[in-house]
Amino acid sequence: MQSFDSIGAPTSCQAVLLILMALTSILVLPGSGLQAGNPDSVADLLLSDEIDRAETLLQQQAHTAESLAFRGEIEYRRGNFAQAESFYLESVQMDPETARAHFGLGKLALTKLKSQEAIVFFKRAMQIAPSEPLPHLYAGEAYGIEKDYAGQASALREFLKLSPDDTDRQAEAKCALEMLAALGAEGIGITEAPDDPRPLPFQTTLNLLFASVTINGQGPFRFAIDTGATQLVLAENLATSLGLEPITTTLMHGVGGGGRVESKLFKLNELTLADLKLKNLPLGTFNDPLVSQIADGILGTAVLSDFIITVDYAENCLEFSKKTRLDDSTEVLPARYFSNLLLIPIELNDGLHGNFIVDTGAVTTVLSRTMAAKLGVTQDTPDAEVDVGLAGVGGLEGVVLRVPEITLKTKKHSATFPRLVAIDFQGISRMIGTEISGIVGNDFLSRFRITLDYKTAEVHLADQLNFFPGRTVPAT
Repeated sequence: MQSFDSIGAPTSCQAVLLILMALTSILVLPGSGLQAGNPDSVADLLLSDEIDRAETLLQQQAHTAESLAFRGEIEYRRGNFAQAESFYLESVQMDPETARAHFGLGKLALTKLKSQEAIVFFKRAMQIAPSEPLPHLYAGEAYGIEKDYAGQASALREFLKLSPDDTDRQAEAKCALEMLAALGAEGIGITEAPDDPRPLPFQTTLNLLFASVTINGQGPFRFAIDTGATQLVLAENLATSLGLEPITTTLMHGVGGGGRVESKLFKLNELTLADLKLKNLPLGTFNDPLVSQIADGILGTAVLSDFIITVDYAENCLEFSKKTRLDDSTEVLPARYFSNLLLIPIELNDGLHGNFIVDTGAVTTVLSRTMAAKLGVTQDTPDAEVDVGLAGVGGLEGVVLRVPEITLKTKKHSATFPRLVAIDFQGISRMIGTEISGIVGNDFLSRFRITLDYKTAEVHLADQLNFFPGRTVPAT
């Protein structure tokens, strides 16, 4: 059987993630140390992101359980999760011993935060293909979500045994185990809070949200509230001045520049915001002078996932609750969870569909260049290229396209933009293993009261006017 590496996987530092806090999404790398395959096999074509060619080749092959599992992987990579599940289930029905299909069903379960169900699928894949390392890697993430850190460490160690030649993931697995050892077994991301925590006030500057927090009793420090960040990060110079000692180093991947930067990882004893105290946290760092000018750190909201989190743009605060607040206007969007990011389904211009990251850390909504091409705009389109760069974690994104007249729709809401910009998301799409069509930023999100539920993988959109009669929804 060919290596599962042909379908991509997270690096192991992702497995340290839990829901509570991330050491990444962005630490997800395309595979290395691959098993040899036929030059034009479906597996190798998928490794090269030649999905259309892989699909064409599959259409020429016999209808088998393995080919059905590959079809499931293609749909998973395209973000068509219902179709992916259908192919995986058909594969298992045809041959219950198809490890690739069980593995795919486990991945789908993880995107809905059904971690116990995912572990069952991954264990079945391990039984069928005991020498395959990737089910152990993904099982590590599922154990982390369950807060079973012993199970998580065991899965990582087994992954290391089975993948000695996978240099990148070996390094990340070792990094993850170092962080688990440093954080200890007493509990990671322990939250202390009253039954009804008071809201965390924030200020809006440059269409970004900023709140005051304290670190180990020192501060306050200015942190950006970022639903599109996979972890808690701090300016490296501030970490040094606070006397924090680095535990290990990893690579942080994202938009812009070379697409990745080195990040030191620390253990944070206590983070305080409003009535909440979070203890024993992993902490990443950044060393970007541009970001440091506006923020001391970035608060990835998944660190608060013990609560249902509401971003209230009208009242300028972040609310924390154990119960969902709904009214007749509230739209519940089924999200997909990828390494502490929540992706929601969006329709574009009456017909196209894609999955968008919910990102309060983005000043504007942005399309992928892949989606722009589907809308008829490429780098060769006259006057489409914009002479300006967008900054991301990896540096400055060079090629930016202008896409005119875009309407984004959910079942109950829509927003029309005279133009949106488009950048390259292929790297991040490869990292998390599915296509990202864009990000919805402040100019879309601030129209609503946004609720994030990391336990059920849901995003709620509520019209601000229904919560605050007489107020005008912010214009874009």
